[in-house]
Amino acid sequence: MLKKRILATVAVIGGVALTSTACGSSSGGSSASGAAQYNAANASIVNASSTVGGTLKLSDSSGFDSLDPGVTYEATSWDLFRMFDRTMLAFKDKPGTAGLQLEGDLATGPATGSSNNTVWTYHIQPNAKFSDGTTITSADIKYAIERSNFDSTATVHGGPSYFASLLQNSTNYTGPFKDKNASDGVSGIETPNATTITFKLNQPFADFNYLMTLLQTSPIERSKEQGSSYGTNISGDSFTGQYEVQSYKPGSSLVLVPNPDFDSSSDPNKVHVRYASKVVLSLGVDASTIDQDLLQGSTGLDVRGIGVSSSTQAQVLGNPKQKANADDATTGFQTFMSVNTTVAPLTNLACRQAIEWAVNKQQVQDVSGGSVGGGTIATTVLPTNNTAYVAQDQYATGGHEGDAAKAKALVSTCKSELGSSFNPSFALATYNTSDNKKMIAAADVIQQNLDAIGFNVTINQYSYGTGAFFTSDAGLPSFASSHRIGLSLWAWGADFPTGYGYMDMILTKDGISSAGSSYDMSYWDSSTFDGYMKAALSATSTTETNADYAKADQYAMSQAVIVPLLDQTDLLYRPTDTTNVTVSQAYGMYDYNIIGTTASN
Repeated sequence: MLKKRILATVAVIGGVALTSTACGSSSGGSSASGAAQYNAANASIVNASSTVGGTLKLSDSSGFDSLDPGVTYEATSWDLFRMFDRTMLAFKDKPGTAGLQLEGDLATGPATGSSNNTVWTYHIQPNAKFSDGTTITSADIKYAIERSNFDSTATVHGGPSYFASLLQNSTNYTGPFKDKNASDGVSGIETPNATTITFKLNQPFADFNYLMTLLQTSPIERSKEQGSSYGTNISGDSFTGQYEVQSYKPGSSLVLVPNPDFDSSSDPNKVHVRYASKVVLSLGVDASTIDQDLLQGSTGLDVRGIGVSSSTQAQVLGNPKQKANADDATTGFQTFMSVNTTVAPLTNLACRQAIEWAVNKQQVQDVSGGSVGGGTIATTVLPTNNTAYVAQDQYATGGHEGDAAKAKALVSTCKSELGSSFNPSFALATYNTSDNKKMIAAADVIQQNLDAIGFNVTINQYSYGTGAFFTSDAGLPSFASSHRIGLSLWAWGADFPTGYGYMDMILTKDGISSAGSSYDMSYWDSSTFDGYMKAALSATSTTETNADYAKADQYAMSQAVIVPLLDQTDLLYRPTDTTNVTVSQAYGMYDYNIIGTTASN
């Protein structure tokens, strides 16, 4: 689960996901330069320019979890790091849904899976170089993946572990920090020559190309390895993008300068084009200060990507000139309720469907900030920016206000079917972080909606700190059962925008753990749903894969195991001096890889 914020927040859990068409965006996107008007960057590149400007100043209210590409697990990092690190594949720097398409970066292009999607072969650019002038080879990519996914000493850890779970490992390789022999390695990665790399999987995985966008595929020179210090002692690191890191002071600043060894001929898709002579990112800046700096034009963008504060939002929307520089961008996170299928009466389909009909999503949207900076009303498991998203609403009402009469009738059916085992009392769990007022307000609305149709719902707030909400509270099956947690109100964002990337951990048995950290808080183990997911990963075309994911979404909604509430949005602001500004649907914020400045200094 990709973190969008250092700690999860109002409606962002893991603050991670990735995250969509915002209000006013086009469905297909456009590469044309957009005029400075409200929501223009959702559908076009605003203030487009091919000119290399001066110093681009950026701000961040937080800091990086790590400057090690194998460790970082934040959307901000994944978006920003592309300025100085290259991955095998990249999302296109395009507005709209075109920004969800893949193209070659270090690799010449996406691969086609063979042997039932278990073998994937890529060819890399022969003249790509590190910032020390050394030519990048397939062995450097192999090493980067091994150190981040197969480190049994936990010297390097914290990032996603898809490669560890998918790659064949017949030799039980334990990583380069324990196994010092450079000729050893995981059996599932083969490098027959300097520009070819083949991945052999232990199961079909049609989405494998999306894993090639992860920063863990950013090559690292074995000779430059610093273990847990990598990304801290910058003088010993090598970079591969259009910029290199000149200096890094954790919690204070990051300075990027042109990478003299970047060879543009190794980038035929022009993924890495430099539009500034220098980039200075100030870290740990107070959020209110950033808002004012944005409005005054003294900072180019807020790279945290979570939008302006509610008070600044009101000011921007009320000022036509400022509003023209703002975009209500869909983040790719969705606020929803997991319905615990193991806690009676929610073991009964009619009772679960009653909840779908009862919830007044319009009221939930209102207390969550409204349609701007709050979210658009969701009716599917998959968020709108997902490659497999298909519009549907199985519980449609005129204004998304719910239908209490239908809900009450279903409760009566449920009561009749369960008989003496019908128990209308259960808990709604959410987390009680200090910045979670929107979620608590939504819980109050839902409690009232459900009590009105015959349930007796208690709101339980649990700590989010150190992930306790997942590890020891709602995400621990025994705790959820003993405390009768029937509903869990939270939010989720995917590491990559496919059906598997979003749904696997929250709706299959992969997301259930008896020891805690269960993200499938519906505790749903459905062979039918899993069958759709399995078929998707074995399909031979993207069309077939996405069709199977859409069927899985539709089935989950028919079984009422999730109540979608809001596809979250953030109001982003772009000063007029910042060039090439567009919302990246893949990262749920502005696309930092292509931004520049008209500043001359």
